[in-house]
Amino acid sequence: MVLQNMINLQVYPPEAILKVDDTLPGIEEGLNANMWSIGLAKTGNEIGLTEAEIHQLDPQVYQSKLERAYTRMAQSGAHYVVDGIWELDPLIDEINERLKRGERP
Repeated sequence: MVLQNMINLQVYPPEAILKVDDTLPGIEEGLNANMWSIGLAKTGNEIGLTEAEIHQLDPQVYQSKLERAYTRMAQSGAHYVVDGIWELDPLIDEINERLKRGERP
């Protein structure tokens, strides 16, 4: 799907694109397309709870779920794992710097 979106939007090259996803298959899709892949741990499918449900959890249970989400996304190969999209701006700057140095995903 991500490659079709590139075609539809006429965006190239893939290494200049960020694939942000809340699922392990989504992260894998970005990696397979040679894109920087960023996992969303807190706000995504790995925890699978609404904000209200999260607030009802015992803090230790929530922390365990969050750590598990971070670990699974990192193990899937995500270049970065963050809580949510509000943490993307500094990563965009960092990735742009990495690209300037010739780094690729």
